[in-house]
Amino acid sequence: MSNIKEIAKAAGVSTSTVSRVLNNNPLISAETREHVLRIIREHDYVPNSFARGLSSQRAFAVALLVDIEDEKSFDNLFFHKIMYGIESVLYQNDLSLVVCNMQSAKDSKNRLSRLVQGKHVQGVILPSILLSPDLLKILKTLDVPFVVFGEPEDEAVPLDWVDINNAQGSRQAVAHLLEAGYGRIAYLSGCTHSLFNKNRLAGYRAALEGHGLPVDEALITSCDGSKDGAYAAMSKLLSLATPPDAGRIPDAVICGDNVISMGAMKAAAEKGLHIPCDFGVVSFDDYPIAELVEPSLTTVDIDVHHMGAEAAKLMLGLMEGPAARHQASLISTSIRVRESTNR
Repeated sequence: MSNIKEIAKAAGVSTSTVSRVLNNNPLISAETREHVLRIIREHDYVPNSFARGLSSQRAFAVALLVDIEDEKSFDNLFFHKIMYGIESVLYQNDLSLVVCNMQSAKDSKNRLSRLVQGKHVQGVILPSILLSPDLLKILKTLDVPFVVFGEPEDEAVPLDWVDINNAQGSRQAVAHLLEAGYGRIAYLSGCTHSLFNKNRLAGYRAALEGHGLPVDEALITSCDGSKDGAYAAMSKLLSLATPPDAGRIPDAVICGDNVISMGAMKAAAEKGLHIPCDFGVVSFDDYPIAELVEPSLTTVDIDVHHMGAEAAKLMLGLMEGPAARHQASLISTSIRVRESTNR
């Protein structure tokens, strides 16, 4: 492998000239720049990004903060797609992604300080679930640009963030089910206290009201997120046909994710309901299992890869122009129609 001295010797220039070319110094002529870059390509030279950071006083990496104690974050395809979206944009811009474990709140300030003040990273991307008041204070003290994926809970604090348009997803699900001929649509979620679910529920309510339909609170329920929990919750909803709730049984349900949908479909089948003729199911998330189950699931497609890419693009904008802050971006959703609603 070549080093910068060998490149300079082969090009017939000084090492400082090679360094200026690598750092896009405007003082270097176009002719010299092209000559040096040609030599670099011929020698398959890979610049030392750490050394470049020292000479240019900037880093060539962005940190992704995670909590390694949260196994669900690493097991969930959602996390990996976001990370891939972030990395794909950074790679195209000659930047690396550094994953930083924020497991210990006590050590989090030191970890971030070493990364930022040691010029190992130029910016920080983190999930909203990690954005505590203490961490926010640390980030602002370090004066480092940061982007949040997932809408923050505290609207009073202006931040740069990107999220899925969850309310839009629910509105699309309701509209699709009504168009397919279903009339009493239940809503079954997992985590009820999270902002994304509050936004989905708001979209569900708004969609029903927008179509002139009443919102029946008895058709809104939650579970622990497991298949068994969803089965129990859906079984209870499907028992509303008995007095004093006769006539309130739902003929369709919007589920928080694919696992919840599995439990709901099992409960419907045990009640003797045929999917989709008697009962329709729409699920948030479009994981591969949605196509493999019988019947296949109609889903609200959430493009989390796009969300990761948008988070990275917001970060690039902050790195180039720190004054352009406090931007919010919502990623649109879409319906993928499959057998579970195809009457």
